[in-house]
Amino acid sequence: MDLFLETPQQQAERMLRQQQRLMEMQMQGAAVQPPAQNAATAVSFAGEVDPGAYSVQQDSYAQELAFDKRRARRRRWVQRLRTLAMIVLIPLGLAAIFLASYALTCILNGASPSEVLQHLTALGQRLGDVVTTIRAGWES
Repeated sequence: MDLFLETPQQQAERMLRQQQRLMEMQMQGAAVQPPAQNAATAVSFAGEVDPGAYSVQQDSYAQELAFDKRRARRRRWVQRLRTLAMIVLIPLGLAAIFLASYALTCILNGASPSEVLQHLTALGQRLGDVVTTIRAGWES
């Protein structure tokens, strides 16, 4: 998984270019600044790399991995919420559809608004009786 890591040869070439720029600046008499902290890697001319050296590529890759982990965590959290919403909303939606169709059936059969309300109240009482019966059977 070394997508953003430099090879030892690339690091040696980069260090060589930096040293050449530094020498050119010294020759011109300009104010000498040390090479950038994030680009400093201990590389000898033989191509040996200091394993403890800092690399911009490793840091950016670590940042990308952290961002990807946060995004995956967020996706899992949203998926859990979506599943929970479906578990709750589907039965509630079905109950609402049933009640609406029951009321419309009563209206189509010629019931007045007060009769529709009485039918819905009776339906609620029957549902309560079913729940108490199930609860009594569950407890025994």
